[in-house]
Amino acid sequence: MYLSRPAEYALRAATYLAHSEPNKRVRSRDLAEAVNIPAAFLSKIMRRLTEYGIVSAQKGHNGGFLLAKPPAQIRFLDILRAVDFEPTADHCLFGLGNCDAQNPCPLHPEWSKLKDQIEEWASLHTLDDSLQGESRLMR
Repeated sequence: MYLSRPAEYALRAATYLAHSEPNKRVRSRDLAEAVNIPAAFLSKIMRRLTEYGIVSAQKGHNGGFLLAKPPAQIRFLDILRAVDFEPTADHCLFGLGNCDAQNPCPLHPEWSKLKDQIEEWASLHTLDDSLQGESRLMR
């Protein structure tokens, strides 16, 4: 399973901010370069993360982005939802339209398990988890 591009970019940007110097804003241009996201796309992602209270944005001199709350309070699920990513079990991998437990495609039972595992992972883990151990992100 792949994450949507906005979901992947949102996780990258938020994780980078979690690894950045606390209370020091990261300029949009620097963030885009650091996490390899096109600047125009990053702007849309950061707008959504700001609307959802995940990041704080400031314009002008000394402006930029920083996390709006401690990394331990930002679940991966919150980040994914900010960019409208919801793994759905009713998406049919066979292209048969929506399938569900009453009208399943051959892959529906296994797809449902994977979706549940992703939701559980995203609900239980926070940006603080990304701070554990050594990371090559900020070297």
